[in-house]
Amino acid sequence: MYFYLCSREISCTILKIFKLSIGIFICQATKKNILKTKFVLLLNLFIYQLSLGQTIHGIDVSNWQGTINWENVATDGQVYAWVKASEGMTYQDPQFFNNLSNGLDAGVVMGAYHFARPDNNLASEDAANFLATAESCIGVGFLPPVLDLENPYSGGQAIVLSDLFSSSELSNWALEWMNIVEAQTGITPLIYVNGNYANYLNSDVNAYGLWFAQPDQSLNPPVNIGVWNDWKFKQYSWWGEIPGIIGDVDLNIFNGSMTDFNDLIGISTTDFFTSEALKNISLFPNPVLDQLNIYGLPDGIQHMQVFDCNGKKLKFTIDKNKTIDVSKLRPGIYFLHISTFNGHAFSTRFVKTKATG
Repeated sequence: MYFYLCSREISCTILKIFKLSIGIFICQATKKNILKTKFVLLLNLFIYQLSLGQTIHGIDVSNWQGTINWENVATDGQVYAWVKASEGMTYQDPQFFNNLSNGLDAGVVMGAYHFARPDNNLASEDAANFLATAESCIGVGFLPPVLDLENPYSGGQAIVLSDLFSSSELSNWALEWMNIVEAQTGITPLIYVNGNYANYLNSDVNAYGLWFAQPDQSLNPPVNIGVWNDWKFKQYSWWGEIPGIIGDVDLNIFNGSMTDFNDLIGISTTDFFTSEALKNISLFPNPVLDQLNIYGLPDGIQHMQVFDCNGKKLKFTIDKNKTIDVSKLRPGIYFLHISTFNGHAFSTRFVKTKATG
């Protein structure tokens, strides 16, 4: 599948595919298997959802954000989200599975992070808790797992890890956690740190990708990233306002193209090819309130179908002006699939917005 990045103001990415297949697994009704089943059912739709221009935005959340309306989050253009899974040796975030499941339903690319507690536990103990909680969302199509290494708080007071551990000791703790997670899952984790710890840790940790905390309210690349030569994500705000979330939320950007992002989550962009016959199809306006116009349709169209984020086909007619009336749809993310009699196929995402005022 190839991604064609158009400007955010004009339209979302046009995705063109030769063949779409969705695998359906029947699993036992455990949390882990339910999430894996849901992921398989939605995997192809996640691919379509990655389409919001050159700056790829996302958030990170925990139980502090309460109940989140993930459809609104997705409609706002947040492509991905990390969710707190665990902390220390025993704590599991009470909103983790709700956030993960509802985020997947909305078409957001999800991932899990662990809040490190080297002040209390061995790295192996923290890793065991994280894996027991989050292993169901580590793999192809998910964000990499993350070790969140920052000062914890106890009784309202910060526990400064650099006061408790030497650079070598803290680095070794982090490396052991990441090595364990990588060995068990086959996925290379990232590490989240701010400037203080990026400069305190030793260079061994730069073997793992950097998610850098620098809440300067800027989309510019971070500065002073310590022992790293490059960065994967930048957390540029702690005070973001996102529809669907009450209160502040952390905002992030990805350092790379959509192809880079797909590679990060393990979705190959070379397994599909683009049909030249359909390369000029586009949708406008997108996001759309009522009438969605389809441009560039060739002759020989066999089917045009609309699906929601759960893969449910919706009943629609397309008039002679090649327009779809989407005014009765709920706000959210939808997918238009077009196929031709000669076997070509096209798929793209559109966002249905709600009226304002």
